[in-house]
Order: sequence, then structure tokens, then C-alpha cells
Amino acid sequence: MNASVKPAFPPAFPPVETLVPHAAPMLLIDRVLNADAESLTAEVRITKNSLFFTPTHGVPAYVGIEYIAQSVAAYSGWRAQSAAPGTAPKIGYLLGTRKMTMACDGFADGDALSIHVQNIFEDGEMGVFDGEVRKGDEILVSARINVYQPDDAATPSETPTSNQETTKP
Repeated sequence: MNASVKPAFPPAFPPVETLVPHAAPMLLIDRVLNADAESLTAEVRITKNSLFFTPTHGVPAYVGIEYIAQSVAAYSGWRAQSAAPGTAPKIGYLLGTRKMTMACDGFADGDALSIHVQNIFEDGEMGVFDGEVRKGDEILVSARINVYQPDDAATPSETPTSNQETTKP
């Protein structure tokens, strides 16, 4: 092999915790595999320590909508950091879905899942994304989600730790 020819490696992406405004244990996706102007692919590996994992059922398939939503958050964070490196991720909200399909009951220990999200529509603070959770070529969960990210959304460091008052008995 010619020493001047470098092997092609996929581009390195920032750590997912710098792209998504979540912290452990609620940060559910592990890393970004690929991204472009309209889409992003992330990965999660299911282990016995995964949040929502039970020994009898693994991680329920309905958690797939959160994997999709966090992948959308990573897409938003990646776009922001691509435009201005070091930009902190902004808080966004999953408003819901009109259609979600699950082809399984759950995800098992050892499953390596890829989550692909595609930007379908964006108008200011509102967005619509198609998402799929796949194991290899098999689509396990698919959903079209609606999201909202206010222009004046705080970064996690600016967010109060609690918005509820408590009283002691």
C-alpha cells in the first residue's frame, strides 16, 4: 500500500452528550454514526444496564420513540455545532406522533440498534421527522414525530434544576 494514500475513515462526530441536552441516565443514544444536511444516524447498544431494561422483556419497543426523539436532538445539536463550534445544545420538545409502528415487543441484551432520522419539514420552531430504529436491515420501530424547539430555549446550564415548589410537612 502506498504510504501517501490514507485509508478512508468516516468523519468523527462530537460525543453525543455534547449534542443532546440530556445527561445520564436519560441520555439513551450512544453515538452519532453519520449526519448530513437532512438526516442523522445514531446508535444504541442494548445492555442489561440500559435504562428501562428488564430481564424478562429487555427494553420495550415503545422506548424506540425516545431513541428517535434523541436522534433528532442530536441532529439539531450537530447542525448548531457545525455552524458555530462549541454551541451548547438547545432544549426541544417531542410533541407526539400520528403514526408509530412496532415490529417487535422489545430490544434484547446485545442488540446493536441504528436510529435513522430524516428531516421532512421545518418551519421556524416546528419540525417533522421520520425515524426508524433498525437492527441490521430489519426495521423494528418507525414513527413520524412532531417536534418543537423554541428560538429562546435555554441551554441545560441555564435551566433551573426544578420548576416545582415543595413544602415540608
